[in-house]
Amino acid sequence: MRWPIPSARSPSWVLAETGVASVFSLLSMLVVSRTIGPAAAGVGAVAIAAFLLLDLFGSSMMTDAVIQRRDLEPRHAHSATTLTVLVGLVAALVLVLSGFVIGHTTGHPQIPILTLALAPLLPLSAFSGVGSGLVLRDQRYRLLALRVFIGQPVGLALGLLVAWHHGGAWAMIALQGGNTLSVCLLLLLSRSTPTRPRLDREALRDLWSVAGPQLVAVVMLAGRYRVFIIVLGMIASGSMVAICNVGFRLLDAVLSVVSGSTLRITLPRLSALQDNPGAFAEAYGETAQFQALLGWPIAAGVALTAGHLIAGLMGPQWAGAASGTRITACASMIAYTYGDAGSMWVAINRTRINLVTSVLAFVTPIIGLLLLHPQTPASAALCWGATALVLAPINMALVTRRLQRSPFWLLARLWPAGVATAAMSLAVLAEAPLLPAQPLLALLCQATLGAVVFALVAWLALGRSMPRALRAHDHPIDQHGAAAAASAHAA
Repeated sequence: MRWPIPSARSPSWVLAETGVASVFSLLSMLVVSRTIGPAAAGVGAVAIAAFLLLDLFGSSMMTDAVIQRRDLEPRHAHSATTLTVLVGLVAALVLVLSGFVIGHTTGHPQIPILTLALAPLLPLSAFSGVGSGLVLRDQRYRLLALRVFIGQPVGLALGLLVAWHHGGAWAMIALQGGNTLSVCLLLLLSRSTPTRPRLDREALRDLWSVAGPQLVAVVMLAGRYRVFIIVLGMIASGSMVAICNVGFRLLDAVLSVVSGSTLRITLPRLSALQDNPGAFAEAYGETAQFQALLGWPIAAGVALTAGHLIAGLMGPQWAGAASGTRITACASMIAYTYGDAGSMWVAINRTRINLVTSVLAFVTPIIGLLLLHPQTPASAALCWGATALVLAPINMALVTRRLQRSPFWLLARLWPAGVATAAMSLAVLAEAPLLPAQPLLALLCQATLGAVVFALVAWLALGRSMPRALRAHDHPIDQHGAAAAASAHAA
């Protein structure tokens, strides 16, 4: 019997990749932290946070730019890889120096040696960032998925091995190191990334119009939550901040499936169609429908099951996080009404719009905190969720204007997701009186019923077929671009 394995370019691999990544990310955090204890986990988390912040500058710098460029030549690929590795080396030096500063200010003498161990991973992660961009440009989704299928289990295994041998905070370093090294080795063995050093100023100038503004936008979006928590800590009690953080992190873990899947499908398709306005608009409509089909049921499901989710995973003492999680989940649904606007602006080299919207996303919740001075998780969630209310009409207007379509044209593509989500919500609410008292068992019942109802109604609403965004498409790079990209990879 032959297993029906999707082709290497099937977008189905994206769902598998992001789903497994989300599960392993949450599992790794919970299992390793619980094994080594809160004190060691806290020290390791500080070192990892510094690593991840600096890693943004290398691993994200050129990824979108190499995907977007229509006529990518070997000099572009070589120069992008070389520059990001150099930036990774500089970031490694900064991480080592910052480790001593952080260790002194926090009173944890172990942090400098932990950051010293993490520093060599930064240039490797930068190399993998460009490689992943080149792979995604070619829509080789199976290879992208293998990064997670191999890297995440290896990292978790190494982390647990160190934890079981009483390695303390070193378990978290092993987890990160195993993941980063596995991904880098996979991309090297697959010959997906050029390894010959080269810096071509003209090539870098070609890429920088996308890479520059997008890098700032990515750093701001990634850092806005950390700033939000810092400001919230200045206003509210420590326990309230901790409760808010748990609810927000749990929601972020499940919604990362939506953002990761949508970006991987939308960006390469739109980049390849940037010179075909009609096909570009249709592709955007298909991927917007896919985003809603994925995002609305997940966000609505979290909102409906927040009480059992928090109580089951964290215990009754964290029950206060449920109200804030519900509000944030509902706000997330608003953000899935206009598609992946960020990928569209990258595809057409309008990343300055992403920069402007990221600034709005950064300042809106901070302004909310300063105005409302929240003292409950629900009021803090309102400040965070205000971003969706502010950006949704702006993004909808900008997107539909660029596509030369009406907002109703875009919303009409979302009706299968809306009908299926409504049916799911009604079924879960109707089931509430029959649920068992045990939170995790009740959560399992709600999730099972909701998933079955949503899948059935969505399938019928889509004409008993899969979403068009999940169908494999012929690689649309022209022959010259394909040859240049292949030459870059082989080198």
